[in-house]
Amino acid sequence: MDRLTTIRIFYALMIALAPLAHRPRQKNAAGADDAGRDALPANAFPKWARASLPALDSMPDVEAAVLAGASLAALHAVVTSGQGEAPPFLGVLRARQALAAAARCAPAARLREDDAALRDALLLAAPGAALSPAGRLHALFRLFGAPRFGGDHGDVERAGELLGLNGDMAGYAEIIRAHVAGAGEPLGRSTAAAQAIARQAGADGARAETAELLALWAADLVLAKRLGWDRPLALLALRVGERRDATGRRLRPGEAGWPSAALRAYALAAADAHLAAIDLTRRASTLLAVLPKLRAKPAGRVVALLLADDGVTPAAAARATGMSDRAARRLFDRLVELGGARELTGRETFRIYGL
Repeated sequence: MDRLTTIRIFYALMIALAPLAHRPRQKNAAGADDAGRDALPANAFPKWARASLPALDSMPDVEAAVLAGASLAALHAVVTSGQGEAPPFLGVLRARQALAAAARCAPAARLREDDAALRDALLLAAPGAALSPAGRLHALFRLFGAPRFGGDHGDVERAGELLGLNGDMAGYAEIIRAHVAGAGEPLGRSTAAAQAIARQAGADGARAETAELLALWAADLVLAKRLGWDRPLALLALRVGERRDATGRRLRPGEAGWPSAALRAYALAAADAHLAAIDLTRRASTLLAVLPKLRAKPAGRVVALLLADDGVTPAAAARATGMSDRAARRLFDRLVELGGARELTGRETFRIYGL
């Protein structure tokens, strides 16, 4: 991006973050931080920065960059709660972004699974069992929330394994490192990293869809590191496929017009993630409010599980807390009754619960 674009993005960031920079931490009646309801102000997202894809398509890249910068600035305030701390629902947001990214990428990966099937492919898999192709795609984006994820060589190798890449991943890790360390603003570095990764994967003989998936994953990793986030959120894959070339074909990283498509995708995806965070703020607040009404001793740990992931099965809760499966099911039924959780599948068996 040129110097003028960078300057405009900088001012967009300042405008979006100004209301949050001096916002004091809210206290509840007991004097403790209210981590639910007040963790995110409802007006944090600048209305002028929210635009539809048709509106973005009609703008010059410079104007789209301003909206993308403002959207990411508002999302940054969510990721850090405006105070340098993560909100309690961030694990759920990260996991649901990962699920949505996998669902958007499934057709390109020649998979037919929808959101529900992708969730089942991972959450219902037996511990230690080999994952299905759908489970591996979902797991790719869930790496961002894995314990001790740092975006280093080992994490890039794990991404390569999930994508079926058998070669040395050191070159890809070095591309990511170079784009994190290099000069330039975050959006430009993210887009450039995706293109470099896709070119390298193509040169290594990877299939086009595999190269694209790794490039989208790497782009969000570079963006997060450039923004100073503790962990990435899946963003680019959720909206970049909506921009097409003149023939209606989806643009891929490295092709003409793709940087422009990525810019607009980030503007849309960051705005969507911010909206999802507002909803999760309310849901997390309700869950925390019902915790004192739960009699089961492991209830606090189950609530922590619900705040950390998209969905939790009674079996997984039982393994994590030492409860019996039956006791775990009763606890989830009670949480649903109190409005603190939802059953996500609509099934009578193999149920999954979440915010």
